[in-house]
Amino acid sequence: MSSPRDKKESVAEAENGHQVLSDDIFLFWASGSLPCWRVQIVLEEKNLNGYKNKLVSLDRNEHKSGAVLKQNPRGQVPSLNFRSVVLNESMATCIFLDSSKKHEGTRLIPEEHRLQARVLQLTFD
Repeated sequence: MSSPRDKKESVAEAENGHQVLSDDIFLFWASGSLPCWRVQIVLEEKNLNGYKNKLVSLDRNEHKSGAVLKQNPRGQVPSLNFRSVVLNESMATCIFLDSSKKHEGTRLIPEEHRLQARVLQLTFD
């Protein structure tokens, strides 16, 4: 029988055979922020749903709070902590999640070099 905590935790198999639990992921995000949405979409596409997160209000300067500044000294969102790896730039976060979770969910950056170059060029253009 599974516990309520087991149900809360989304489990995905990592490449190295270790499980990534939703407790291993924490995201600070703000409503209406396209960079935050970008990271949230990639988390869902990689089947990393159920992660811990905190919605911060930009209007109330919550992104400059102690909790956010501890994870991201710049006080910006999105800020993702993935198994003690902290990423504070949305495109870097998306590429990191795709490369570290190659075999989970939707593959966002193709393996074939020409297609990969095209995707990256269009992404950063």
